[in-house]
Amino acid sequence: MRGSSDADSPLNAEDTSDQAADAADPNPTQANVFSLRSTLNSAAAETGSSGLGTNGRVTPVRPFSDRIAAVGRAVPLNGSGIDDSVFGGDTTFDAADGIRLGSFTFTPQVTVTGGYTDNTARSSSGSSGSLYRISPDLSLTSDWSRHQFDVSLRGTYTGYPGNSDDDDASVFAAANLRLDISEATRVTTSLAYSYTREEDGSAESTSSGTDHNQEISGDLSATRAVGIVAATASLGVDRNIYTTDGGSSQSGRDNTLYSASLRLDGNTDSVISPFVEGSLLLRRYDQTCSDSLCEKRDANGYQLRGGVTIASGPKITGELGVGWRIEDIEDSRLDALTGLVLDGSLVWSPSRLTTVTAGLGTSFSSTDIDGASGSIIYSGDLRLAHGFSDRLVAETGLGYSYRTYEGADIEENTLTGFGGVTFALTQNVALTADYTHRRFDSSQDGSDYTENAIEAGLRFRH
Repeated sequence: MRGSSDADSPLNAEDTSDQAADAADPNPTQANVFSLRSTLNSAAAETGSSGLGTNGRVTPVRPFSDRIAAVGRAVPLNGSGIDDSVFGGDTTFDAADGIRLGSFTFTPQVTVTGGYTDNTARSSSGSSGSLYRISPDLSLTSDWSRHQFDVSLRGTYTGYPGNSDDDDASVFAAANLRLDISEATRVTTSLAYSYTREEDGSAESTSSGTDHNQEISGDLSATRAVGIVAATASLGVDRNIYTTDGGSSQSGRDNTLYSASLRLDGNTDSVISPFVEGSLLLRRYDQTCSDSLCEKRDANGYQLRGGVTIASGPKITGELGVGWRIEDIEDSRLDALTGLVLDGSLVWSPSRLTTVTAGLGTSFSSTDIDGASGSIIYSGDLRLAHGFSDRLVAETGLGYSYRTYEGADIEENTLTGFGGVTFALTQNVALTADYTHRRFDSSQDGSDYTENAIEAGLRFRH
């Protein structure tokens, strides 16, 4: 709800309006309750699902609005997928106006909280202690009549005064540019960077110190509507770098994934529209020998996916997809990394004061564990936000992640539940409070743990 993001890539932008300078329309069902602003920062959009914290990485809970922004990728060229009457999941008494910088709006925000957790290390040997968290959130959004440019920069630093070795941080930065060449043609490009820490209980965690994960991704795509079909061609690069304390490299895992995709969408303005997508994949490791057995993990593969987009006005909007992916690894001693692909993002608005979001996600990750081809992470979450007034909003959510390794008998399960409230004290300051429960179960002995954390603090925004 309040924090930085995970390593998800940014998504296509929605239609532009001067949202930061102008107030949203009032919600007719209750005085002083405002509906969703017509544009969200697309650089902060959440792809699929993080499961409220992707398995293996220490990531804060993403803001509720990120899922709403993510549904923009399911929008046809000729319309917006999110109705303005959808409740955005946040207090509106202190809605940020932003700072005008020429034709851009800059929106600064920072949340400072303190609290207590019974497991500072998020591991089987973790101890209890107090914590403090500082989470800046900066965004820049264009106010152009055509095209759109969005930038999002988020970070979180969590400190444990009694257990400083468990201090951790995360950073997410992204930029999206959408060019509306014509009513039938759109070009988008995106660039993203993320930094997270590996959880101590993860199978990828080493014993030599804290493990750091960095991801740099870029994407270029063009969409063209031809009759009742919209075709999107895209190229993507995803670079992953792994290090331990002191900057020493885990170069056995360092790799770059290249992709080329073609997607066909039904462009019929109907409530439910089908789509199909095919992708070619090339994964290249920095080192020829990626582990102690000198296994050559470079891979070629493909992914096929199909599904539907749903655009039912303010009630339900989103996308659901299912498919199959194969990464055929060069070394014959390793099985192909292959599995079912499930992904989707849905926004349901049962009333003007309540919004429900749901997400599914699948990710294929590299590894240098001897005999393992890689891991597949399936994640899902369900979140609900309700506005009691323009000052008071409550949210609750439940997430689950399942990670399995191809070629190694390792399975990891993560269950996350949380709830929180936000109360706007002034037009720039809000009080926040939340509780998070996390349960991690692994097939590896001595890795299971639970965590309960409670926090409260202040959010400042302009």
